[in-house]
Amino acid sequence: MSTVKNIIVFGSHGKIGQQFVRLLADKTSVFRGTAVVRNDEQATTIKSITANSPNVSSLNFTLDNASVGEIASAIKGHDAVVFTVGSAGKNLLQVDLDAAVKTFEASVEAQVRRFIIISALHADNREFFSKLGLRNYYIAKHYADRILVDEFSDKLDYTVLKPTSLSDDAATGKIRIIKSRDEEIGTITRADVAKVIYEIVNDKDTFGKSYNIANGDLDITDKRIYKSV
Repeated sequence: MSTVKNIIVFGSHGKIGQQFVRLLADKTSVFRGTAVVRNDEQATTIKSITANSPNVSSLNFTLDNASVGEIASAIKGHDAVVFTVGSAGKNLLQVDLDAAVKTFEASVEAQVRRFIIISALHADNREFFSKLGLRNYYIAKHYADRILVDEFSDKLDYTVLKPTSLSDDAATGKIRIIKSRDEEIGTITRADVAKVIYEIVNDKDTFGKSYNIANGDLDITDKRIYKSV
């Protein structure tokens, strides 16, 4: 895979998406981004948080109603897809599951291999999430991740990020990888999740891997973190 320079962000108006777009908009950013929004109001929000940075443009696009071909047309011309989409529990099948799978298919059609998706802590483990109040949310994430890994591992250079409970606190710049269900799950700031996305975009050691992440004591920029999984 060639070096990523242009990133399309689905879910850019969400809390993690906005944090990531802020990073893209920074004058020191090595990337340019397209922030996909649902309407003009969301586009205005993106413009306000990016201070009209030339690094970021917005694209009005309704993902859940779009065809695979339409999504592929939006993706073409980019080098990577970042998928932070979530329906906040309102439309789990159509948005959290089907829109994700359509975007996998569209990325293949557009010949864009790099794909980073936000999932949820231990979404691969039914025993873990069957006891939670967010069970339906986890089921949608579980099957989206499963389809990505089982059907697209030879077509996409994917990374699945599975953050624990999210907070809106300021970024710490520090994380840990949760490798066992016996570990304390802790919390992680949305700003730190965004920083992880930014850091791993071009890191080939993260291709084909999933990471359960929480705030910890390891620097997000330390590449050794991601090799350890």
